[in-house]
Amino acid sequence: MSYERYDPHVDIPFDVLTREAVDKLIAVIMIATLLFNAVLAAVNAHVTAVTNGEVIAAELLIFFCSALLLALTLAPHDRPWLALMFLLIGMGLVVSLFRDELVAKNIRDVLSIPVFVMLGLRYSSSPVSLFSKLQFIVVFFALLEVANPDLFSDIFDVRSYYINSRNFTADDFWNSDSSLFVSATRPGERFFSFVDIHRVSSIFLEPVSLGNYVCIMVILLICFWSTLSLIMRTWLVVSTVSLLVACDGRFATVTSALILLCVPLASKLPSRAAVFYLPTIVILGAIGVYAFHPDPLSDDFGGRVAKTMELAGNLNFYDVLGMAEWSQINDNLDSGLTYLIVTQTALGGGFVWLFTTLVASDHVPDMEIRLRIRRATHAVAIFIGLNLLVSYSLFSIKSAAFLWFLYGAAIKPMAEDDMTGDLAS
Repeated sequence: MSYERYDPHVDIPFDVLTREAVDKLIAVIMIATLLFNAVLAAVNAHVTAVTNGEVIAAELLIFFCSALLLALTLAPHDRPWLALMFLLIGMGLVVSLFRDELVAKNIRDVLSIPVFVMLGLRYSSSPVSLFSKLQFIVVFFALLEVANPDLFSDIFDVRSYYINSRNFTADDFWNSDSSLFVSATRPGERFFSFVDIHRVSSIFLEPVSLGNYVCIMVILLICFWSTLSLIMRTWLVVSTVSLLVACDGRFATVTSALILLCVPLASKLPSRAAVFYLPTIVILGAIGVYAFHPDPLSDDFGGRVAKTMELAGNLNFYDVLGMAEWSQINDNLDSGLTYLIVTQTALGGGFVWLFTTLVASDHVPDMEIRLRIRRATHAVAIFIGLNLLVSYSLFSIKSAAFLWFLYGAAIKPMAEDDMTGDLAS
């Protein structure tokens, strides 16, 4: 699978949409994806109770608008991602047939991968410009939360929103003095103990998603560093580091550091060498658990990895075929790896990983673009591999949309300048 036949001049039917119009529509979709959860929380706090149904409807609306735009602008470089989309949908329907129930959530969990990759592929402007706007929104609400947490709580009432719209109960929010998300305050000290504030969530409403967003910004910086002006570099670096400290993300800190350390070296290898990261990370995780015996009930990185290994060891033949009971699927929420297997089958999980690491081709003449594709593939593979060990947050649209959009934008086999212009000429 390769992009070598990609032709920018047949990408978008000029009698339907111009490139400028497509870019604006994609930007609107991405901003809406960033804001919808917070908007629903504000509605829940001040207008009417919001249930899980409204959250699902908002996500489906985003997917529908994205799919409509993709359908109007189909291009040859979409083929592998359309194949992945139909594979995942088809496998989901087959599993539904054998389970005698529609596993719509399982299908929805992974549709963000091909959908947002294809949005990124057809975004002809620099993704840095769009992400700098997203960054401004995230930083604004982070500053509001830090400067006036009571006002932030009044606007969003996060605790009430998650109780009404998710499977949370009042007892899950152990800190009765806070209406922020349950993990906004840790029973112990902050990871960054020199900061005397709660864990900031910003527009994401919970710290884990903000931490994932920080990792995505690190990937953006390492992929597009050479294209950034000094002012843009300063703004994005300072704001990203500030968000990392504010959200107090242990996983985000370790993952960002590993990406910054490993990707410059790994980018000397072909992009498709990234296929080995996940099995390597899983093997190293198993060795670490065997050597150090972390408590799988402990809420830290070692404990989460131990939990993943325990859950993986408990999988049976029917689980890897997607036939696990719903209660068992819920038991795997602490492990993205086993959650991926029990919801998508082992075959589906394998397809997700192989498409992610093998579709992008770095066989392009431009050395700068070749380096960008390699860095994007290696960085995303490292992030996914580590994330799957400790969380299933990768399947939340709040994290997944921006990761896969950035990935699609970064693996385009040509410069943005070659993709711009009105195709009517």
